[in-house]
Amino acid sequence: MKFALSVICFITVWSPAFSQTPEGVQQLIAAENYFNLKVEEKGLKKAFLSVSDDYTIAFRPGPVSAKKFYKEQPDSIGHLKLQPVLAKISKSDDWGFTAGPYTFKQSPSSPQSFYGTYLSVWKKNKRGIWRLAMDAGVAHKKPTTKLKNSFMTPSDKDYIHQKSDKRLQQREDIVLSSDKLMSTIMKADNRIAQTEFLTDDSWLLFPGYEPMTDKKSIMAFWKTKGYKALTYPVKADRSLSGEIAYTYGNATILAKKYNYIRVWEVQPSHKWNVIAEVFTEELP
Repeated sequence: MKFALSVICFITVWSPAFSQTPEGVQQLIAAENYFNLKVEEKGLKKAFLSVSDDYTIAFRPGPVSAKKFYKEQPDSIGHLKLQPVLAKISKSDDWGFTAGPYTFKQSPSSPQSFYGTYLSVWKKNKRGIWRLAMDAGVAHKKPTTKLKNSFMTPSDKDYIHQKSDKRLQQREDIVLSSDKLMSTIMKADNRIAQTEFLTDDSWLLFPGYEPMTDKKSIMAFWKTKGYKALTYPVKADRSLSGEIAYTYGNATILAKKYNYIRVWEVQPSHKWNVIAEVFTEELP
């Protein structure tokens, strides 16, 4: 009941933005703004714990149990505000992701702000409540470009309902194989891998840089910097409807160690493409 009332209150306050948002994805945006509301009311630690479960993974900077990590933090861990500008929900209405700018302060009254961009994957639990599945972000200077909202709900809700655990695992293995194939091609030629696996509207989040939000700028970034990512996928997860998924794993770029998350979407041609990707640098 508390969750429902908080979300209703936030939608009421935020109604001008919601009027322009597709109906299905509104629930996902509301869940993330419920998190913002909890930060204001209870602080960052309790806010994360309120949207996490035993399976939530947070990249701090590597993958760790979010519940374990935040339970060990002090209540005065800081103040975070998320601004979702990219969001997509699955046909099965059980899986989605968000991304956008964040602002961090040591306390709400602190004059100094730190900036970055985050990517979060959300899944509904058995009670139909959105819970954070994966959370990662990169820090960078104060943004110079304002990102346009892109909130997407599938117009076609038809999909094959798979119930067999074996079949569901096979579908996850397909996504993991796609990541492995991309990783293999990247070792040989970064450009070919990006050409084949990115969409025109793909996002890339990389430490120290504002988000790149299209294929052209992503390819230019890798080429100009001379970076080549060697990636090694660890795990995949896929929506019940099967058309969107994520993988995460380890990466090496110029001898530095990173972790990454890739959000995948199957195309009309049945080919899997990366629609969002974030790299977080491991600390020594």
